[in-house]
Amino acid sequence: MKIAMLAWLILVAGRVSASAQEQEIVLGPQFEQRFDELAKWFKDYEAWEKWFEVWGNRVVHNFDDQPIWQRMRRPAPPVWLEAECHENWFSDGLVANACDILRHWDEQPLLILQRRSASLLTSGGKVNDEVARRSFFRRVHLTGLWMEARYPGTPIYGIVGMQFGVFETGRFTVPAVGVMLVMTPDGEGGHALTPATTLGFGYRLLDFVPPFFSTQASLHFNVARTHLHGGQNERILPGMANVNLFGLSVSARRRR
Repeated sequence: MKIAMLAWLILVAGRVSASAQEQEIVLGPQFEQRFDELAKWFKDYEAWEKWFEVWGNRVVHNFDDQPIWQRMRRPAPPVWLEAECHENWFSDGLVANACDILRHWDEQPLLILQRRSASLLTSGGKVNDEVARRSFFRRVHLTGLWMEARYPGTPIYGIVGMQFGVFETGRFTVPAVGVMLVMTPDGEGGHALTPATTLGFGYRLLDFVPPFFSTQASLHFNVARTHLHGGQNERILPGMANVNLFGLSVSARRRR
C-alpha cells in the first residue's frame, strides 16, 4: 500500500512539473510580446506628450502659415495594462511609469499644460532663464546673399552677417539691426571685405526644415540701410558710405 501511494505521488509530481514547464513556455513569448507592446506604447506616448506640451492649447500652422486642424491623438494604452496595474502594485521600471500615467489618465493633459506654464516662470514671477534664451535666439537672424537695392547697381554684395529682430508682428520684423561683411571694389580691379552695420526690416517668406536638422526655420526677405565702415570706401566709392541693400536671412521658427 505504501509503495502504491509513493508511486502515485511521484506520478502526480511529474504531471505538475510538466504542467509548470508548459505554462512557463506559454508565458515566455507572452511576456516578451507584452514588453514590446508596452515599450512601443510608452515611446508613442512620450512623443505625444512632447507635442501636447507645445501645441496642447495652440493651433498648429504649416509652412505657409495656414492652420492645421488635425490634432495628434493620444495613443491608447494596451488593453491588458489596467489589470496588470491592479495585480502588481509593487512593480517598478517601465511598468510602474506606465501605471502612473494610467492612474492619472483623465487629468494628464491638464497636468502637462500646468507643467509647461510652471516652466515659463520661476518663483517670484521672473521669467525662466532658459525660456528667455530661446526667445532671444529666435530673434537672431543669419544673413547673406545681399546686393544693392537699385539698378544698375554698384558691385557691392553682403556676404554673411547677423541681425536681431527687435519687434516681430505677423510676418514682419521691425526694426532689424545687425552687422555684416560686405564685398566692395578695391579700386584695383579686385574686391575687399568691409565691415558694415545694417538697419532695416524683414518679411518672413516661409518656414522650412534645413538639411541635417529636425526643427523648422524661417526664411526672411530683408531691406536695410547699410553703413560701410572704413576710410578707403569713401576714397574708392565717393558718396557710397551708406547704401541700401536687400537680401535673405534665416532664423529659428518662432512659435505662433
